[in-house]
Amino acid sequence: MSLIGKVDGVCPAGCEPAEYEVVTFVSGHEEEDLRLALLACELNLVMCQTCGKPFFPDTTLIYSDLRIGMTAFVFPETYKIEEAKWRTKMEADYAQMRLALGSQMPLASVPEIFFGYPAIAGVLQGEDDREDEAMVADYLLKGLGLTRLDVDPAFARARQLPRFVPLKGKEWSVEAARAGVDALLKANDRLVSFAGWRDVAEAPPRPLK
Repeated sequence: MSLIGKVDGVCPAGCEPAEYEVVTFVSGHEEEDLRLALLACELNLVMCQTCGKPFFPDTTLIYSDLRIGMTAFVFPETYKIEEAKWRTKMEADYAQMRLALGSQMPLASVPEIFFGYPAIAGVLQGEDDREDEAMVADYLLKGLGLTRLDVDPAFARARQLPRFVPLKGKEWSVEAARAGVDALLKANDRLVSFAGWRDVAEAPPRPLK
């Protein structure tokens, strides 16, 4: 579910301000086309109504993706100089959103802040890269006699880890995780993102069913 709004945009070439339609909310797990546009830093790119020059109007984007446990506020890159101010505003706006929407729009409990689309695009690209590795690993697990332990996506993403742990055995332990990772990497040493699971000492939370 996306939300659309209108903002006054000022062309960097100095043309007269004009009104432009922009996306203000993206549900990344439901709208793949918009997620990919954000990943390519093309979302909300408009053409000046006077000279035709492409630019990004100043607007705030809220991005939510339940698959990776993320809710993020993306402010214009020029706002970073006043980060404390915008972080305070984000927290206040987010509290109001959660209060108003309730269960109608599931959101992560803690929002993240980015300045400029390239900043969040880099994070999303990292998630896509780890997901590619996870799909290959998932295919290998049964043949290796390993168990897949699905974990909370926000926990995994905060540590730049894939969304599940390969275990040697049925239950979590540091030893089971290390043995599972070693077996997986022996089968395919390019699944490098899984190596980080060897260093996780605490049992990761599992996702809600």
